[in-house]
Amino acid sequence: MRDDTPLQIVLPSEPGAPNQPLVEDAASSQYWKATSGYTYREMVRTRQEAGNQGYVQQEVLLTKLMQTEQRALGRPLEVLEFGCGFGRHAAYLASLEGVRYHGYDFSEAMMEPLRHAPPVGLTPVDERLFCGPDALKSVGDRTFDVVFTVSVLIHNPPERLPDLLNTLGQLVRPDGLLCLVENQLVPFGIWENGWHQGCWLHPYADLTPTGWDLHHVGGALATHDLYIFKRNTAQTRRFFQLKSVEQPRDESQAVALETLHVQSLPRLRAWTEHAGEALRAGDGLSGMRLSELTERLTVEVKRSERRQRLLSLSDELVRLRAEPPAVVQAPPATPSPRYGNDAVPEAVVVDAPLDTTWAHVDPRFSRVVHLFHQEWYGIRAASGYAPGHKIGITANRPLTAEDHRRIVETCETLGARSVIFQGFSPNALEVMHMLRRVFGSTLKLCCVWHGSTAQFHFDFELETFSRLLALREQGLLDAVACVKPEMHLMSPLLFQEVLLNLPPRIAPPDRRHRAALARAAFVPTPNNWWKNFYSNVFVAASLPSLERVYVTSPFTTRPELPLRASVINVGPLKRAELFNLIRETDVVLNVTLAECQPMTALEGLAHGVACLTGPLSLGVLDEHPYQRLVQIAGTGSLGQIRSALEQVIRLQEHSPEEHAQMLEDYTRTLCEHAINRYLEFAQP
Repeated sequence: MRDDTPLQIVLPSEPGAPNQPLVEDAASSQYWKATSGYTYREMVRTRQEAGNQGYVQQEVLLTKLMQTEQRALGRPLEVLEFGCGFGRHAAYLASLEGVRYHGYDFSEAMMEPLRHAPPVGLTPVDERLFCGPDALKSVGDRTFDVVFTVSVLIHNPPERLPDLLNTLGQLVRPDGLLCLVENQLVPFGIWENGWHQGCWLHPYADLTPTGWDLHHVGGALATHDLYIFKRNTAQTRRFFQLKSVEQPRDESQAVALETLHVQSLPRLRAWTEHAGEALRAGDGLSGMRLSELTERLTVEVKRSERRQRLLSLSDELVRLRAEPPAVVQAPPATPSPRYGNDAVPEAVVVDAPLDTTWAHVDPRFSRVVHLFHQEWYGIRAASGYAPGHKIGITANRPLTAEDHRRIVETCETLGARSVIFQGFSPNALEVMHMLRRVFGSTLKLCCVWHGSTAQFHFDFELETFSRLLALREQGLLDAVACVKPEMHLMSPLLFQEVLLNLPPRIAPPDRRHRAALARAAFVPTPNNWWKNFYSNVFVAASLPSLERVYVTSPFTTRPELPLRASVINVGPLKRAELFNLIRETDVVLNVTLAECQPMTALEGLAHGVACLTGPLSLGVLDEHPYQRLVQIAGTGSLGQIRSALEQVIRLQEHSPEEHAQMLEDYTRTLCEHAINRYLEFAQP
């Protein structure tokens, strides 16, 4: 239901008589069975573009609630959404760590987008999605820790509510929760409007079954309230006000039913005010239906136009390549990658495990897509750890029209609102043009440049940076940002804040906290002068407390340079292999002469292993004790590198808890800043 829908009121025919809706329940059911999930998803996207913030609020609230319950249980949380539709909530809940999402709906048409392109974590689909006229029969003998609805019960008339609540209760495990994100608190049932063939306001406090507690959350959402039901042993009805959704079982604030009735008066007053407006307007249900049909027609026209543009992609690609833009190709001889990787089998991959396994999850990014190059390993890692969907393209060969079509259709299927290009190439430029042609201004196109001015001696880097500024000025790109601070001094066209890369999301059992030192260090940089490779290796290998130094690049030493530790070349590593090696070391060294935000520092951080770096200029984050410990001002000074390395080893050896807590606190702070920066940059 639209959160800004005008009210169409049907008053009782006589005092005490039940409200009689003008539209029967059968019509409402038929509406949802006949409505395409693709169409309804586009309607939701249109409302969000118009400024409706209610959807995001719901997603943030449900994320907090599920994470709290999962932590409390200490095991995977089995969740069922009753009325999952096209998968708005599945898009982010299915990716939450420790949450097993399931969805039920009685409309196959509404579920089609979810079945066609399930989100990461929703497999196998046939065991996680259910459809049929009867929820209990469709789900079978399964029960769940949390069963929830969002704006579903409002589309059912009052006489159906007791049976629906009974059905939902049977799906909840004995100590589980039934969570309803539905209409705001009202003292009695009211027919609200004719939107989607009928919407009602239900009095959930009065509908609380015997033997259940109701925890009410009001004010957390602009247009809805949260009702959390759980069984009690007293076989009575009890009512509580909930202070926070992060404490869904808090029973510290018990209230009487009458108190909830008093709190429901503001919503009732708003209903009566709109009732008067509706009666004075005089267009009744016909006006409501006309408004809804107008919205639906607008959406269908947009979808039709988009499909037509999609069909013409081949012609557009030919036209683009007839006049190739001036973009310098990346140099063929690039430094050896830190990660090993199999040959790129596909030109386009979507939400591949490598790009989602360690990604952070945030519902506000459920409509954000990161697009990167599969062969650019560091940038791929940075993209893979960020929240949002992922599209990896090849940089080594031209994309075909079919590749472009897959990218466009993926953005369409996901309901994307923003695409963030992580890095730039001729292939990326073509994709930008294609997305702009198909989606127009409804899709925000952003680009992140991962270089620095120190790299401008490479023609490719200077040309790329200049080209991005030109595309921003021309309007093909809506925003351009950098991961190096103060780059906006180069041009006012750049996003003012530095974007922060995120560490991989590592489950707590995989984080390494041990009392004994491993007596090993890791130097993951390529062997070249600006990466300061030999400085890092010599300092680590000469420290008495270290016995082994792992490197990923060829290393040559001489007998005149005695080293205490063994230097072991492990060669290029795949991601999981890299993580295993980090867990077997005490410290990572990445003290380079020119650096932005080294991914090795973030990967070490995620595993509880400190990484020495040069100055990173991260603003307020530089004041954190962790950054003061690991940043080295004199990157060419062996003495400063050695002194910092000794401090890290000493802290880990003598105060392991302080060391671990410092890294964990910095990780939380960094992730909060990084996600907020990306939100500001990418959200339309």
